Amino acid sequence: MRHFGDLSIRHKLTVLFMAISGFTALALSCPVAIHDVMTFRHAVSQNLGVLGDVLAGNSTAALTFRDAESARDVLRALRAEPNVTAACIYTLDGKPFAKYARDGKDSDFIPPLPQAETTQFKNGHLIQFRKIVLTGETVGTLYLESDLGRLHERLRGYTITFVSTLLVTFCLAFGLASRFQKPISRPVLELVEATKAVSGRGDYSIRVEIVNRDEFGLLATEFNGMLEQIERRDLELQQHKENLEEQVAHRTSELLAMNTELTVAKEVAEAASHAKGEFLANMSHEIRTPINGIMGMTELALDTELSTEQRDYLLLVKSSGESLLSVINDILDFSKVESGKLDLETIEFNLYDCVGETMKALALRAHQKGLELAYDVDSGVPSQLRGDPGRLRQILINLVGNAIKFTPRGEVLVKIESRPQEAAGVELHFKVKDTGIGIPAEKHGLLFKAFSQADSSTTRQYGGTGLGLAISASLVHLMAGEMWLESSEGEGSTFHFTACFALAEGKAQSASPARVAELQGLSVLVVDDNETNRRILYEMTRGWGMRPCAVESGSVALATLEMAQQRADPFRLALIDGNMPVMDGFELAEKIQTRVKHNAGLAETTVLMLTSSGQPGEANRCRQLGISAYLLKPVLKAELLAVVLTALGQRQVEMSASPALITRHTLRESARKLRILVAEDNAVNQAVILRALQKMGHTPVLAQNGKEALALASTEKFDLLFMDVQMPEMDGLAATAAIRESEKNSGTHLPIFAMTAHAMKGDRERCLASGMDGYITKPVRFSDIEQTLAGVATTPVTLAKPAAETTSWNRAEALNRIGGDQELLQELCDIFLEESPKLLEKLRQAITDGDTDGVMRAAHSLKGESSYLGAGGTSQAARQLEEMGSKKDLSRAGDTFAVLEREVASLYLDLKGLAGAQR
Repeated sequence: MRHFGDLSIRHKLTVLFMAISGFTALALSCPVAIHDVMTFRHAVSQNLGVLGDVLAGNSTAALTFRDAESARDVLRALRAEPNVTAACIYTLDGKPFAKYARDGKDSDFIPPLPQAETTQFKNGHLIQFRKIVLTGETVGTLYLESDLGRLHERLRGYTITFVSTLLVTFCLAFGLASRFQKPISRPVLELVEATKAVSGRGDYSIRVEIVNRDEFGLLATEFNGMLEQIERRDLELQQHKENLEEQVAHRTSELLAMNTELTVAKEVAEAASHAKGEFLANMSHEIRTPINGIMGMTELALDTELSTEQRDYLLLVKSSGESLLSVINDILDFSKVESGKLDLETIEFNLYDCVGETMKALALRAHQKGLELAYDVDSGVPSQLRGDPGRLRQILINLVGNAIKFTPRGEVLVKIESRPQEAAGVELHFKVKDTGIGIPAEKHGLLFKAFSQADSSTTRQYGGTGLGLAISASLVHLMAGEMWLESSEGEGSTFHFTACFALAEGKAQSASPARVAELQGLSVLVVDDNETNRRILYEMTRGWGMRPCAVESGSVALATLEMAQQRADPFRLALIDGNMPVMDGFELAEKIQTRVKHNAGLAETTVLMLTSSGQPGEANRCRQLGISAYLLKPVLKAELLAVVLTALGQRQVEMSASPALITRHTLRESARKLRILVAEDNAVNQAVILRALQKMGHTPVLAQNGKEALALASTEKFDLLFMDVQMPEMDGLAATAAIRESEKNSGTHLPIFAMTAHAMKGDRERCLASGMDGYITKPVRFSDIEQTLAGVATTPVTLAKPAAETTSWNRAEALNRIGGDQELLQELCDIFLEESPKLLEKLRQAITDGDTDGVMRAAHSLKGESSYLGAGGTSQAARQLEEMGSKKDLSRAGDTFAVLEREVASLYLDLKGLAGAQR
């Protein structure tokens, strides 16, 4: 059915006329019909009332004399009234006295209960109740019931009359509408037809005929005028089109010429951008090359015999070189941020190791200022992540370094919490809190801007480029996080940042449950005046199932030990801070030792010393006081666990004698000498790298360029090749590619490590893509060289002495092996401290996965490193695991690995102890 709005104007007018006519007829007829019906209803009611009055008067005698038959005769007179259907006379007490029914069945008629005088239209009948009165007194009641047939018949007549009248009206209205709508609809329809003709043929010369001078005539006139204007403008547009085609052709030729110029300009800009990148890379190379010579030669000079004044001068030169290198690195990183070329890599790493190593590296700076440096990782933070550990370490170094710089006294605390993000990721919240000078609120906005610091005097007093926080904020943004600050002047600062990481597929490696089970229920006393350190140590030991008790001073510790002894529940272990006011850790240990002489029960307490200072002679003092271990803060959780297990096990084995102090001085060291090819064209760099390798006991062979390196690598045997990237005749990348191509036939593999002063984006990737195994950035530190060589050096395995003998370490003999070079000895130990945890993790995972090849490779590397240090117990256990891997039999690998863990933990702690003693 079509909508009214969709009808043509002709049909609309017709419908409108008919609707008006019908409405008019309805409006006139309805009031008349309603008035007549109401009048008729009143007349019927009035007539029935008159009849009731007559019947009531005639029935008084019958009621008075109780003559029921006379009463019925009175009611039978109603037969003359065909509309009356029933009647009843009631006595005064409301009982039916006489009844009447039009159908003659008086006995079947059941009259209603009598009511007061009333007239009702009910259920299609007219009902009346009338009082029967005699001489002013009511003697009964009359009931009359009449049908409304005459009323209904009258209504039907009205309906037929109304419908007939309406039909006649509609017919007349339709005829009139059909006649009179044409003068209105015809002009409109003609206008529509003209519009269709114009739009269909595009002929604007068509005109509409004007019939009348009404509104439709005016509309037709305006429509014709519009067509005239369109026709005129169409002609003008045609002329403009012809002119425009000529202009477009002219502009096209101009745009082609401009496009050619833009292409040339684009090529020039790209060339300029490439030249800028090359300039920045070359600038990095040209600056780093002399710095490499300065720092390398300074380190070599520091290893010679010097006067105190000369050594101080050289130490200042080395410190200045480090500062200059830091500034250059900041500027290069900032240039990458500015150009949008600072990218992150994604690799698997251990968060605890990353943060722990970073804090260890900063510990010396903090301890030199007398600051407590600590970090606390929530138990819910996963350890194995995927991300960029190098950039995370850079952020922490910037923030913690600043905290140390601007904190004259107190502590610096790093807190790490986790915020679950999704199934395969985690958001970490880092807090770096210090008790330093604080930052005014109005200066907060300047800190994360490049080259800005809170105060212009900061640079003069503390140094720095003002780029560290800006670069850190950019790195945090790349890690899908944010950085903010909470601080007020004089009340310290807390730097916050969040970073998102993916969860590594491998499960986190944790301490053996069997080993941790050894600590269940053991009581431990934590003594530290710093509340943060107490809480961290308390939570660590409690997490291992121990029963910790933390106190803040030596006097309280002595009282606590005494009370525990009285309860017959002495402490098995005591973790004591070496630097405390009033009574330091050594005085406390001495008092404990004095009490042991008078109370044998206290001898069961094993004392571990934790110190921030690392002063010379402290290790010997620990031995004199019977202290079992000597560690430098901050202490890694895994490191502390290994020390605790080793110290307690050592105490049980050597109850009759004083146990050996767990330090670096208890191990022997041996090293395999390597034959190393060095490809380097710069004379200063040649002197630095060759002398460094010689001092490490290796045999270096020099190649002046890539061609010489390729020739020597093809004719002679080398253990490793250090390859400079930028050399004349043949650069390092081309030489490496040629060596790798020749190795396809020989089946050998020479480890090649790049040495380059370039530090721009893509340098590392290009080196690895050419076939290199690693990448060292100039200026090359001796520690970088040692770390690289640690993964290559292996030592033929000889029969090892029993573990009890191999755990002892003769420092004098070790120094004699390397020509008395203490700096080199320390660097060799640092390499093992850094690499051994990683190798242990790989070995543990390979045993868990049943990967015999992985077990063989990891055990082989660990065996080589430990043999290099002369750690017989560690080397022997690693050799046994290597043999199990080669024989494809790992049935006893778990037991041997447990032995290896204990040996490595002991060696690790001794090396750490040596580092503290030498500092």
